Amino acid sequence: MNAVALYGDPAERAAHEAWVEAFAEAVQRGPVGAYVNFLGDEGEARVRQAYPAATWERLAEIKGRYDPTNLFRLNQNVPHVGNWTK
Repeated sequence: MNAVALYGDPAERAAHEAWVEAFAEAVQRGPVGAYVNFLGDEGEARVRQAYPAATWERLAEIKGRYDPTNLFRLNQNVPHVGNWTK
């Protein structure tokens, strides 16, 4: 489930964020997770919630192999591990 609030007046942001957070908390029935395509700029910890641990490690290894300079670093970035020279 993705809970969002759409509003036109930036001054209403705090009120809308409060009810969305309260609603999401009220309907939460299991472990907290994330769907990577619904994430904004929420940081690495939140992006990690979108993947099981083994998947995250595999993606980080692939990232190091194919993007060692971290050229593709925008959006929900998976940082690479290790130094790849191949």
